[in-house]
Amino acid sequence: MEKHKIALISDWYFPKVGGIEYSMHSLAKKLVQKGHEVHIITRSYPDIPQYSVRDKARIIRIEGSPIPGQQRFLMPGAYKELYNLLKSEKYDIINSHGLDSPLSMAALIASRKLGFPSVVTNHSLVGDTPLSPFLYLAGKLLIRNADAVIAVSSAVEKDSKTMTEKPIYCISNGIDPESKTIKIPFPVDKRRKTVIITVARMIKKKGVQNIICLAPSILKKHENLLFVMIGDGPLRKRLERKVEEAGLSGNFYFTGEVPREKVLGYLEQADIFALPSINEAFGISILEAISKEVPVVAMNNSGVSDIIRSGVNGYLANNLAEFSYLLQDLIENPDLRTSFALEAVRGLSNYDLNKICEQTSRVYSSVIYEKYNNNN
Repeated sequence: MEKHKIALISDWYFPKVGGIEYSMHSLAKKLVQKGHEVHIITRSYPDIPQYSVRDKARIIRIEGSPIPGQQRFLMPGAYKELYNLLKSEKYDIINSHGLDSPLSMAALIASRKLGFPSVVTNHSLVGDTPLSPFLYLAGKLLIRNADAVIAVSSAVEKDSKTMTEKPIYCISNGIDPESKTIKIPFPVDKRRKTVIITVARMIKKKGVQNIICLAPSILKKHENLLFVMIGDGPLRKRLERKVEEAGLSGNFYFTGEVPREKVLGYLEQADIFALPSINEAFGISILEAISKEVPVVAMNNSGVSDIIRSGVNGYLANNLAEFSYLLQDLIENPDLRTSFALEAVRGLSNYDLNKICEQTSRVYSSVIYEKYNNNN
């Protein structure tokens, strides 16, 4: 296989915790193992070195402070620094990650100006919001700077087709079976309780607020439940207050942001994984739950629908009322939980990172060949 010098670029990388961060680094690690030279280019954080190496991938942090009043966009000098870096390093291919990452999108524009082959990996669904028309238009304008798109699920592939006629490759995210697990005890009493875990950033899009809304009616029928909410975000404090005001503090535990190895440790102690996110692009946390033999209930018509076959290896709900019903069905049926979990584990080989790395490498080679042989 041809070896390449590859830049993976996004604002969203460690120490920030999330799906893009994990999938981008996992890909980098596997690409390096296959003999490629990989640089991860991301934003800087206080007290973190500008240059470092992680799993033999070189990490380069673009220095720059956020524009005052917000956290997403950096000061203009950062994007000039990015352009100069790409120009000097002369990468074989640029792989931007996330349409909502300013560094990612700036890299696509720079790649087009420099004539470098480029791919953008779309990790998200636009969803149905008042801003959707604007977001689709912005996506269309930005993707035109790329030579191809990688979509992390069939739902994202469908979404991407509304924004571009460029080649789109559906390559899912995956999980590393060698990931370290740190099992830590819950600081609350979980004896004789069914443990229901949700792993998600605490934002409205992830639907975490729906767990709190559904909990009172579910707890009227099933008192011995512990809802473990893993993650952090702007909704967390508000949700904690709602739980306290409802008198349900004994049935909830909010962990805040925890490293992935501890997430896996919590999952090992779970009975059910519940994620009521309507616009879930893929759901690495779903795969992690499956890897720990935890049955899943999630929402249909999203990236999760590629992983879960409802009634076979988990449950998919079409609305929140159905989500509540299916969750309670799993609470009441331990044998069904075991059946779903074991069936779901059988499909994990489809998300092997070595396979995903090979698929991605073939896309790189194809884009590079087309770029230099068809004068695009």
